[in-house]
Amino acid sequence: MDYVTFSLPPLPVFIKGAESVFPAGKRHFRRTFSVFDLLYVKQGCLHMTEDGREFAVGSGQYLLLIPGREHYGHRPCSERTEYVWLHFLLTDYEVVADHPVSRQTVMEKEATYTEPIQYRLAIRQYGELKQRERAEQLLNQIVESNVDRDIERPLRQLLLFVEFLWHLQKQELSVPNASEQVSAAAVAYIENHFCEPVTLERVARELRFHPDYVTRCMQRTLGMGFSHYLAYYRLSKAKQWLAETNETVEAIAKRVGIDDSAYFSRLFKKMEGMTPTEYRRIAQRV
Repeated sequence: MDYVTFSLPPLPVFIKGAESVFPAGKRHFRRTFSVFDLLYVKQGCLHMTEDGREFAVGSGQYLLLIPGREHYGHRPCSERTEYVWLHFLLTDYEVVADHPVSRQTVMEKEATYTEPIQYRLAIRQYGELKQRERAEQLLNQIVESNVDRDIERPLRQLLLFVEFLWHLQKQELSVPNASEQVSAAAVAYIENHFCEPVTLERVARELRFHPDYVTRCMQRTLGMGFSHYLAYYRLSKAKQWLAETNETVEAIAKRVGIDDSAYFSRLFKKMEGMTPTEYRRIAQRV
């Protein structure tokens, strides 16, 4: 397996990113790019070839396409495929095979009084995201539309992108601990039952842990507790259906497990900064 290794600092240059959808039957076009192109598949599968090497990038997997190498889709998508793409530059990188990764290789040099700490990151070119829920949360924040033309937004995107790269690096260094395993199980339950009346007590019973322990594990791993993650996931599905369907706000609220449409709209406004109707208008215009 190939790894891309690069020094940090300097920071990578984040250029642009977005979420795209290929319907069944469509494939990625052929090109040779001058920048890195990271593809992450949320749903479906992208069949990609880079310099004669074939990859099947399925749900929860990513592929890092290297500058100067020709890439294209060698097979059409067999189903609707949702993916995120990120374009960026690295000033000092190498592509190496089977690179050993350890804390010692990642931290090249300690900081001194006059020089910064120096990292040498090594990220797999192709792989599966661990702690998928946290990784997708970062990706969603990176590609979120800048509808207000906020001048701080590009800087926040860069910082979130660096955090995402560090997420990829950390998964090469660690074995999931108990908190991460409990958190992953809770997240899987939420994502399979979000349209039902899910409660912390119900999830805790399923996992056979105390409710306080479950929410502490989620807070430690995801940076948000049970209620926050449940709301975050429900609204992520709601945003998808607002953008892609003409269903009423009330119907979508029920689909995500919230019977009170007024509460749904208040929650949406609180977390997204706009009403569901405003979000739909912007998303469908884009």
